[in-house]
Amino acid sequence: MRQGTLISTFLSTRRDALEAPRGRPGLPTGMDGTVLGIMVRVGTPESAVRAAARAAEQAGFGGLWTNNPPGQDGLALAGWAAEASAVIALGTGVVPISHHPPDEILRRIEELRLPRDRYRLGIGSGQGPHPVERVRAALRALRPAAGCELVLGALGPRMCALAGEAADGLLLSAVTTAHARESAGLARAAAAEAGRPGPRVAAGVLVGLTDADAARLEQVAAFYARLPAYVAHFERQGVTPTDTAIVARNPDELAERLAAWRGVVDEVVVMSPTNPDDPEALPRLIEQAHAAWRASAPQPDSTEQSATRRHVRTPSVESGSV
Repeated sequence: MRQGTLISTFLSTRRDALEAPRGRPGLPTGMDGTVLGIMVRVGTPESAVRAAARAAEQAGFGGLWTNNPPGQDGLALAGWAAEASAVIALGTGVVPISHHPPDEILRRIEELRLPRDRYRLGIGSGQGPHPVERVRAALRALRPAAGCELVLGALGPRMCALAGEAADGLLLSAVTTAHARESAGLARAAAAEAGRPGPRVAAGVLVGLTDADAARLEQVAAFYARLPAYVAHFERQGVTPTDTAIVARNPDELAERLAAWRGVVDEVVVMSPTNPDDPEALPRLIEQAHAAWRASAPQPDSTEQSATRRHVRTPSVESGSV
């Protein structure tokens, strides 16, 4: 079954999918406040991006993100997704400012007419010295004109604190749930000290569902091992790269692993290690992650039925380790 067919089949059999509240993105998830997002990688065909946006929105995903490697155009994918959807939150995570300065980013946002009310611009330091100072300056340059939420991709504690001090969101990547809690705490403490609302926190999680996915995860781990910033990142956590990923061969295992993220961050963003190389990877992940997320939702007791649910529309990462 090809990609478009698989997504169409998924939509036709999921008409009872959980719907986002009118006018606000988010998958209702019980009382923990965490929503599910999906990452679409640069290189994915335009038709597949549009189909994924429609499928994710129909299923009730809280957000659709695109990555943005140096010299690439992840914002174009966000533009395609915007044209194919109506309410789902969109994000680019993250644009490296060492390769794409603020004026270039602002110009591209305007050219694509990205919907500011649901678009989240994620930036990271990229390469070069003084990453915190460079990102701080970029946030100052973007803030007056971007007209959208500004999200900061962070690995290290100083960048997490900067997200709380000056950004609207924090996007984590390749983290355990324990490290995600710690990083979110740093950002929220910095926000409180600055007298600002706490940033929305998202975490990107690689999810492998097939043998091909598992093999690609090993390749990703080998790639991380060549990057000093990521070596330090995993040393701080005391884990290997594969410890931060999910490999699940059945629905129950996937539901259990995703359930561990509930209440840890505001948005858990699942990513396929083989998209866009495998045309079936993205629709497969949308379908299976959606089903697993629903299965893992806590059921409120009778005293909680009327409690207000917190829905967020936020959170790949800056290459510095600060």
